[in-house]
Amino acid sequence: MKLIERVIGKRVVYSGHYLSTEQQTVVLPDGRQAIRDIVHPPDAVAIVPIDNAGRIYLVRQYRLAIRRAIYEIPAGIIDHGERPATTARRECEEEIGFRPKRLVKLCTFYSAVGFSTGSIQLFLALGLIPGRAGHHDTSEFLQVHAIPFERALRWVAANRIVDAKSIIGILWAQRRLALQRS
Repeated sequence: MKLIERVIGKRVVYSGHYLSTEQQTVVLPDGRQAIRDIVHPPDAVAIVPIDNAGRIYLVRQYRLAIRRAIYEIPAGIIDHGERPATTARRECEEEIGFRPKRLVKLCTFYSAVGFSTGSIQLFLALGLIPGRAGHHDTSEFLQVHAIPFERALRWVAANRIVDAKSIIGILWAQRRLALQRS
């Protein structure tokens, strides 16, 4: 049996500024039909910025969907036609005021494969140099926090960092940095 679902119908349910949703009718591998709700957010990047002193830069911002302020790694939407590495450099500078001398691609992941098409490309940013601070989206209100990387790892383990891209990013960065030391 081939593990594939063939789309035989689509209906746009919502189309907004940030995302759209569709209801798709599919034929399952066994021949039966099913309905799938699919969300189409824009693709994005996330950045784990670590300075020469071993501090990670996190942003803290209020997230209406979960009704609380949380710590996250910098991230942003890839503009149409923009290379992901360019987006990563731009977002790093806009959100924390530093530009990376070196950008290392860690991985690409999908945060909700059961219903979403959106992917996030994850980068490690090293050799941070001062950039132009304060040029972020005027609808974003961020606090920048530089903390020892080991503390960020403890925050992940203690569930103080709850954002999926941030957890994935911090753990990938730990792995990459450990490989560089060995």
